[in-house]
Amino acid sequence: MLRIGLLGCGTMGKTHAHAYAAIFNAQVVAVCDIRKEQRDDLAHMLDCSAYDCFESMLADQELDILDICLPTYLHKEYAVRAMEKKLHVFCEKPIALSLEDAKVMIDTAKKEHVKLTVGHVLRFFPEYETLKKSIDQGRIGTLRLIRTIRNQAFPPWSWEHWYQDISKSGGPEVDLAIHDYDWILSQLGPVSRVYAKNYGDTKESQMHSLAILRLANGAMAHVEASWAMPKGIEFRTSFELIGTDGQLCYDSSKDSPLKTQLSNNEKVSIFYDNPMPPNLNPYAKELRIFIDAVIQDKPVLVRPEEARAALAVALAVRESSRTGKVVVLKEETV
Repeated sequence: MLRIGLLGCGTMGKTHAHAYAAIFNAQVVAVCDIRKEQRDDLAHMLDCSAYDCFESMLADQELDILDICLPTYLHKEYAVRAMEKKLHVFCEKPIALSLEDAKVMIDTAKKEHVKLTVGHVLRFFPEYETLKKSIDQGRIGTLRLIRTIRNQAFPPWSWEHWYQDISKSGGPEVDLAIHDYDWILSQLGPVSRVYAKNYGDTKESQMHSLAILRLANGAMAHVEASWAMPKGIEFRTSFELIGTDGQLCYDSSKDSPLKTQLSNNEKVSIFYDNPMPPNLNPYAKELRIFIDAVIQDKPVLVRPEEARAALAVALAVRESSRTGKVVVLKEETV
């Protein structure tokens, strides 16, 4: 039974905590967060120890894995510190805010002979797994065009409003669209160049990104990611893939699980009840696959080099938006 420390008890920390209920060869034995209410709630749910200090958790607990669900700007620091203690690390996406920090994380994992993976969970959602099978089977012929949308209202719940600070979140390009960048790269190969426009800056919560990617295989991708939707609107994601023989489409607003919408004079709340059994939960699946890789000492499914490549695309999109010019990506081996 592997022993896991969960660092960060916010939105993703809670998501991971619930996912571990479907995993039977590992156990969360400690959670850590500087916020008392959040860490105590998860500790009670998981029946484990709670800490407000990372060093104290490491000193008290014999851990095998650290699960990092902290804000992006803290990923590199805590991942490196954990790996230097010989812990395997599952880190939420994106891997880091800079390619240099991502490389340090990758190099540390190799030096310490521990496993590092990044939570690019889109690969594990049923609709995207089915999409991959359809592509592999050649159902729509040769892929020519990809359109993706990932839009929502600005997430106001972030600790100390770190989402709104581009220097800490990277904006929707790095935090939101990176889901689609990773999926495109993992299934269709590298991106050769990008051209992008955006709206919003560090003083605004409404941020919107629109990018055109040219893939090395000649296909083109149109990627939209937004935090500029009206407050209270439901999160929406969609994709359309067009090939020489047909197209594949998905829209979460049409195909989502049971939706409940509650409203009063002050706010609108929307909840989604997922009818999938716990063992098919995509967050549980990505964690379970990583844990199996640790136990069996086999390669991780989402390699950190792939996460760094997705970050390179996201940063190129930000650069193109800033300069108004096409950005050519360096060809790197991942």
